[in-house]
Amino acid sequence: MERAMIVGVYDFIGYSLCRHLLDMGIEVTGVHPIGEQDHDYTEEKRLEIGRNANFSEISLIEWQGIEEVDFVFVTLFELFLEQNRTEKGLEEVFAILQSKHCTKQRTALLLPAFFAQENAKLETTSVKLAQFLDNAKSSVLVIYLPTIYGPWQPENCFFQKTMNHPSREKEAVLGIDPLEWTEDCLYIDDTVNCIRKMAESGEQGQFMLASGEPDKWQECARKLLGKHPSIPVTRGELVKIRRGINVKKLKKNEDVHTGLDKQREQYSRILASRVRSDFP
Repeated sequence: MERAMIVGVYDFIGYSLCRHLLDMGIEVTGVHPIGEQDHDYTEEKRLEIGRNANFSEISLIEWQGIEEVDFVFVTLFELFLEQNRTEKGLEEVFAILQSKHCTKQRTALLLPAFFAQENAKLETTSVKLAQFLDNAKSSVLVIYLPTIYGPWQPENCFFQKTMNHPSREKEAVLGIDPLEWTEDCLYIDDTVNCIRKMAESGEQGQFMLASGEPDKWQECARKLLGKHPSIPVTRGELVKIRRGINVKKLKKNEDVHTGLDKQREQYSRILASRVRSDFP
């Protein structure tokens, strides 16, 4: 792979994937936004990767006229975890997926593991996703992701909320989004490395990435909270994955202590830099 495009380049997965590809010497075109406003940390991310001569950022309109690249990565992971997600916003995303760019060239679609379940609830969205896959199945690699943690994890994810929450010592129960996957978790660097290798190997079809380690999500939660009652229990139901989805275990899994420490250190650096900028 020499040239790649990432739709959603400043999302959690998209940004980390972009940095990984740039480190591999791959030229990356980033598309932003997917019909939504900048997040709190977009400017920090833009400044960091914008220094790399192999990176360029374009708008959705500009994307329509760009020449083909070797691979297109479309990350919908964070969009579905947004609290203000709307049907209109999802329709805009699927309109992009139906464009000639995704039906003609090799594309990876990155989704939360929630959508790999039998009887996943967002019915309208699931129908549109199925229609897209039927139209472009020969060129699309679909990868379902469990909870992904590490530097730049969104603040509405449970692990990051736990790091931020000042009242966790008062036995407050932190909320968890219904779409956040508590059955398993993976470290961000291991995840994007696997995604890149799958794309380069020419794999096709639908895959669920997995750690292969029992209770990995709970292990991370215990690292953050000990035996604190704020730790949610798993949903208590046997999760059934839809037929046709292959489970792919990662060969490398970061130690949870190391991974969560890296996440905490990065967040602390961002907060410290903002305090310095507020008080010259």
